[in-house]
Amino acid sequence: MARSRKDTRLDVAGLLAHGSLRGTTPLYLPPASALIESVVLVSQLEAIQRVRPNTVVVLSAEMGSGGWLVSAALRHAWERRASAVVVAGSTYSSAVIGLAERLGITLLAAEEDPAGVALALAAEIGAALSVVDAELARFARAVAQDTTLADVLKTISGELDGVGVSLEYDGIVLASAGIAPRDPAEVITVDVGAANAAVPSALTARVPASGVLNLRLVRSILEVAAPSVRAAWLMSNSRETARAVPTAALAGLDQGPGSSGRVFEEDHRHLLSQLGWRRHECYAAVWICRSGGMYASGNDLTAVLRLLWRKVAARSPLAEVDGGWLALVPAAHEAVVAQLELRLKARLQPALAELGLVAGLSRWADEAPPLPSIIQEARLAAVSARSAGQGTVLGFAGLGVAAATTFVDRDAVALVAELTLPRLMASPDRDAIVAAVAAFLDHRGAVSVAAAALDVHRNTLQARLTRARELGVPLDTPSELLSVHLILGVLQATAQGKRTFKDPT
Repeated sequence: MARSRKDTRLDVAGLLAHGSLRGTTPLYLPPASALIESVVLVSQLEAIQRVRPNTVVVLSAEMGSGGWLVSAALRHAWERRASAVVVAGSTYSSAVIGLAERLGITLLAAEEDPAGVALALAAEIGAALSVVDAELARFARAVAQDTTLADVLKTISGELDGVGVSLEYDGIVLASAGIAPRDPAEVITVDVGAANAAVPSALTARVPASGVLNLRLVRSILEVAAPSVRAAWLMSNSRETARAVPTAALAGLDQGPGSSGRVFEEDHRHLLSQLGWRRHECYAAVWICRSGGMYASGNDLTAVLRLLWRKVAARSPLAEVDGGWLALVPAAHEAVVAQLELRLKARLQPALAELGLVAGLSRWADEAPPLPSIIQEARLAAVSARSAGQGTVLGFAGLGVAAATTFVDRDAVALVAELTLPRLMASPDRDAIVAAVAAFLDHRGAVSVAAAALDVHRNTLQARLTRARELGVPLDTPSELLSVHLILGVLQATAQGKRTFKDPT
């Protein structure tokens, strides 16, 4: 369509050379030839104030060939960014021509009746528009055959000689095709979002300001393509929703309080198999949630996140779940998790910040951890990331027991203990170890005082502290002692509650 676009782009210089303006005499021509998109024949000065830009203003013979009417018409036409002014007669004052030169607007004199010039120009514009309509119809048929958003944008960009075309949501580029110009560009946008969408979605083209593309034609092409963009986007989201069903279903399965992830997998092994999950395969979980306040779902935001997520892990679907969005990415090696975190920060972090979201990432382990465990790690990391501000991406590996300081809910702190201190939680002498470490921290590391408080020998307390270190309790890391103290307090309270609870039956 490149040739047609150039053939139908009418301008003053071209029509003076071989078009309907050949019968006029140039009185003043600016250095740059103005674009022509319409023509109007005016017999009253006020009518010029209603013309559109890029219009040729033809003054009727009754308005005279000079004088103040022509000067006023030139000023009005210049204000409306008209392409040219055509006047009758062949005698003009130098003042009128000088005014056209100062304003930088084309001034032409019709050798015959100006109305004839207007009619001939209107016919030429109409012929060009009919060609454009035919080209637009052909383009509409072509773009309607594309089924993916990437193909639709590629077709649009190809139709516009490869200029940059993008789908944007609140200024965030979701998908693009073509090459954006380095020089100053004309930005043309067409809304493609739903009428009731909270944030508008736009199809945007960035056209070189010095190029030959007809900007009105570019807008027409975008408007013709908008339904195909919207349909491809909706179809893409529908497919992603179907792909995300196993992930959403897994997140929706309840894990009983106090039960381990391995017990969960054993209890649901048949269901997990039917959903397509492979036991003993390593995954990394990514949890995305709002940076503050209550979670509120939104189909438009989910669709936006799924498009953005393709830049991170296109083969792993993003599911909308209770409290946020979840993805499970195969991670056979530790390097995969490290690369995933880098991609999250490089490709998704700026968009998360603008959308008011944060993300959490689970750890990698030598042995495949239970699926519920990595989901919980990612969720806890995301919630912990809220304190660092919008757009934060936080890995649970860099958090550990420190995650406990984020929460005031006992169940959440107990969950952090299950995830970060698994050997302690599984130890048969857990209660004794917890009590020993708690007393040690309560008395600021004074072994003798702590042993007296527990009514045990000093050597017994030392042995239990050594045992705690063997079970993974970070007693020698000062920055983590506050978190350890908090976790132990919750574990003691939970154990005390179990001992004092009596079954009413």
